[in-house]
Amino acid sequence: MAHPNFILNSRILVIGGSSGLGFAVASGALANGSKVHITSATAEKLSAKITQLRSLYPSAHVSGSAADLSSTETLETNLQSVLDNAVKETGGPLDHIVYTAGDSLNMTPLAEMTATAALSTFTVRYLGPLLVGKLVAANPGKYLNPAASSSITLTSGIMAHRPRRGIVSLGAAGAVEVLTRTLAVELAPIRVNVIIPGAVHTELVDKMLGGMPDRLTMFKAASLTKEMGTPEGAAEAYLFCMRSALATGQGFTIDNGTLMV
Repeated sequence: MAHPNFILNSRILVIGGSSGLGFAVASGALANGSKVHITSATAEKLSAKITQLRSLYPSAHVSGSAADLSSTETLETNLQSVLDNAVKETGGPLDHIVYTAGDSLNMTPLAEMTATAALSTFTVRYLGPLLVGKLVAANPGKYLNPAASSSITLTSGIMAHRPRRGIVSLGAAGAVEVLTRTLAVELAPIRVNVIIPGAVHTELVDKMLGGMPDRLTMFKAASLTKEMGTPEGAAEAYLFCMRSALATGQGFTIDNGTLMV
């Protein structure tokens, strides 16, 4: 028999799907015949990105929700609204949830760090995925099909494994990897995995580079492949986690070999 397309007609929510890795995942899922719902922090950007995806895939089913995930006071309510909208727009319980939402890295030096500043980095990157898991667990079968074919894929980063001087607010990234294994146990048979990307040329990295090409060269040189990751290339790891019913509780590092240099 022909090899199956495991995500054909799947209902997929990409939280953070309006930019960077999330947008590439949404595009890849649409290219494989999935129904996709994305989120963005602003309605303006959401509308622009949905229009872009519809222009790329005219016959595809793509929708979205605007949701601010930066406040602990409204985080759970906003995520529940996103899940409700995604189920409604895609026509039933989801098959996959991908979480790529994040905010800018906190560059506060260690000597100036405060408890408030340190904890702020956990809201979007850690509490968000935790509450998605909570909402799935508290509403069996409503938001995510309770089967091994279903998945949640989270996002960490290699700086949790190779810290750089001057960036001490990476606790959330490492915590997400622990959360992944916990959710895999709690939500089984639903599968939960985490992608650990290295440097990927996204809008966020462009801001970090600050228009300095020598920094881009530095990122490339610090890898085995001497290349910098693309969002489309990184998206393949997320698509794999959706497709493979054998993968759960795992972290998949996609860093061009940076951790081996």
